[in-house]
Amino acid sequence: MGRFRDSERERVSNFEEALERFHLGDLEYAGGLANHGPMAVEALERLGHQALIPAFLGLYAARLPVAATGRAIEPAEEGSALGDPSRAADWVATYEARLAKGDWGRVVEEFVPPLIPGLFAGAGHGFLRVAHAVRSLEEQDNPLRRRELARGLAYWSAHFQTLPGRLGVGTTPAKDAIEVLSEWPLVGEPQSRQGFFFESVRRLDSFPAFAEAIERVAQPRPEELDGFLSDLCGKAASIYLDHPAVRIGFVHAVTIPSAARLVQTHLSQADSCSLALAAFQATVAMLSIFGEETAAPERDAEVDRISGDWEEIRYHAACSLQEHAIKLVEACWRENQIREDPIFRRAAADGALKIDARGCVAGC
Repeated sequence: MGRFRDSERERVSNFEEALERFHLGDLEYAGGLANHGPMAVEALERLGHQALIPAFLGLYAARLPVAATGRAIEPAEEGSALGDPSRAADWVATYEARLAKGDWGRVVEEFVPPLIPGLFAGAGHGFLRVAHAVRSLEEQDNPLRRRELARGLAYWSAHFQTLPGRLGVGTTPAKDAIEVLSEWPLVGEPQSRQGFFFESVRRLDSFPAFAEAIERVAQPRPEELDGFLSDLCGKAASIYLDHPAVRIGFVHAVTIPSAARLVQTHLSQADSCSLALAAFQATVAMLSIFGEETAAPERDAEVDRISGDWEEIRYHAACSLQEHAIKLVEACWRENQIREDPIFRRAAADGALKIDARGCVAGC
């Protein structure tokens, strides 16, 4: 690799080396699977197992095609380029130019709010990649981490995807909506679950009950935002456990709302509340498509055993070298530190042991 200047080597870690390699690869692979690599290595570092980043890099990076080179998009073109996957490389060049100098936080403040309505871009991975990049930049600002933020914003912009229903127009308090998620309308069509997650949710366009349910929910108020996210993540962890046949799908029901915390400090209160409600919409979209009324947790003695020990949970997740296990455990661990709840330990233990590098093919 060898492209670091001496001034950049002061705190170069396995994370930076992994970012440099991942940035040679595309934003997607295999026709529509998101590049989870940068998010997973950032989470590995947070879990305290950054020594395993080279092993993960060696396993994951080989699947990525070489990234194309783009050109910065002219302002007059941006409207037509939004949601156009063929312009992904151009969006990368656009955000790299914006982040090359100045305050990266101002870039987040300016360019994330217009993207919030399309949060489900790439099954939420544009937003998720932005969130992990923001957290890494808060720890250390360097060109590699800025380039990672550029790729997250680019993926979000190129795959911008809205879900049915106007957000924040209802009168049902957001907290109350979470409490009755067991009554959320389910499509209940196994044939609608085929393909990538961002394809499956398009079934909701012809399922009016989803938009009707969304439009009954009010936007959370700033003073209740933290509790709303804790409630939503806890409920999502329970839904994950109740659907062992759709583990990877419901990983995102946890990681998306939890990631809203990583970005909201760089947004206005109003935009933070909008982001949280968009995360709710993404979570219940997965529930509508993949939820089953008769689903039930899968009991496992080893999951029960390690669920009482966060250190062991984190170790098993890291050693799995499976991106979804790593990200789920890191999100659950983070949420549990904010508000302790046994559901986070149980979901994390399940993910650490049941999602592995040999396991289910992801749809995202």
